[in-house]
Amino acid sequence: MNLEIYKTYSTDDFILDEKFREVVNNPDKKAQLNELLNKLPDKKHEIKLAIQIVQKLHAEKFKQAEKRKQELWQQIFREHQRKIRLSYLKYAASFLLLAGIGSTVLYFFIQKPAEEVIVSDILPTKDALLILADGKTVSITSKKSTIQYSPDGSGITVNDTSGVAQVNLDKGVNQLIVPYGKRSFITLSEGTKVWLNSGSKLIFPPAFKGKTREVILEGEALFDVTEDKEKPFFVKTDVFKLKVYGTKFNVQAYNQDEDYQVVLVEGKVSMNPNASLQSKEVFLTPNQKASINRGVNEFEIVTVENTDVYTAWVDGYLTFTNEEVTSLLKRVSRYYNVEMVAEFNRNVERIYGKLDMKDDLERVLDGIAFISKTSYTKQGNKYVFKNN
Repeated sequence: MNLEIYKTYSTDDFILDEKFREVVNNPDKKAQLNELLNKLPDKKHEIKLAIQIVQKLHAEKFKQAEKRKQELWQQIFREHQRKIRLSYLKYAASFLLLAGIGSTVLYFFIQKPAEEVIVSDILPTKDALLILADGKTVSITSKKSTIQYSPDGSGITVNDTSGVAQVNLDKGVNQLIVPYGKRSFITLSEGTKVWLNSGSKLIFPPAFKGKTREVILEGEALFDVTEDKEKPFFVKTDVFKLKVYGTKFNVQAYNQDEDYQVVLVEGKVSMNPNASLQSKEVFLTPNQKASINRGVNEFEIVTVENTDVYTAWVDGYLTFTNEEVTSLLKRVSRYYNVEMVAEFNRNVERIYGKLDMKDDLERVLDGIAFISKTSYTKQGNKYVFKNN
């Protein structure tokens, strides 16, 4: 083992190092690990943590019922959540494990084999666009943008520096288009805050003049709505319409996906399928998730243990629990604006973890491949994942 290189390693570097994993998993090479610990005392914490994770990942899986596995996962998460925030985050791996010690990936579930799956359509790299009611277009080049509307909607500040003015506030709407690979945060004229994820579009009036406040969403967004009982707030997608009662919630409504979902963080919301105007209004309380499949016109509501799983993307993380690898690759594809293909000819394990999306793309993909026991190659401009 190359001690000079290991002097610069973090925990995730050790985990992703093939030679290190080979030594850890070979009982006959225990002396090499001891030598490494003795010669690199400053790296003792990182090495021991990496050893734990590698050993857990390659341990024989426990034979547990699925319900019990879910219970164990939640228990592990609760016990170690604070430790993550206070200690292990400083060793953040590109696939930061939620439990901080690798235990979270002991319990894998199986998804059906899939033949070649195009994970996400790719959009050409381009700027985010703010299109005003008069047709004026503001191009935003930064990867992350911040947009602030004045109370009357006439003044707009972009990235705290450039100012934009617009007239004809009573006619037309504004559009914020965020391409794959970029994200945006916008404060609407009445104070509502919206975080837009990659590949999303928000349509809204520059100022809310009528008796209601209504916006249209394509893609994913986290809303923190300013309360106004006299002027209710609505979010409309092509599948459902959501009424807000002063609250914070995440909406995932990509046109390319069959499943849409709403996760309520605070407050209360209600929903109606667009194609079923006579249907009963469905309400959510905090820590509930409503899912609806395109064409079904009926919501499925479940309780979620931790809403951060669904909102961590705002802070540059993708958190996943019992998620199919193809689903995770789709989200990574949108975040980085790259094409992903999954060619799985046999069962692929579902995984738990947390991706630090501030890392280099291939470092993130290395982490996914490692914890899902798959491999990938770059073929032209796309990344192809296969079974090991």
